[in-house]
Amino acid sequence: MLVEKSRKQEVRGEVITDNYAYAVNYSLDNNELVKLHCDVTKKVSEEIETPEGKQTVERQAYVGNMFRESGNKQICLQEGEEIAPHVVVFEQILSEVAALLAPAPVKATK
Repeated sequence: MLVEKSRKQEVRGEVITDNYAYAVNYSLDNNELVKLHCDVTKKVSEEIETPEGKQTVERQAYVGNMFRESGNKQICLQEGEEIAPHVVVFEQILSEVAALLAPAPVKATK
């Protein structure tokens, strides 16, 4: 008879703020967070030449990444990018994932 010893799961998600997008990927092993990786991009506007003249277009520009693995957190952002707002979002993401993984409270029965 097959006895399952572990089960790994990959989860993808996204957090979007006014100007930034955080692509979140995390791995679970038996419902325990193994690693969480977050790519950060920001909305930028630029003018391009078209046959009708200049037009403004928006695109997502890579800002950096943040991750947690093996009890370590690391944040790598491009020079000139403010770190504090991204740390707040990263901690919020980690809290939300922890809450999703927390066992549901047991209801008392009478």
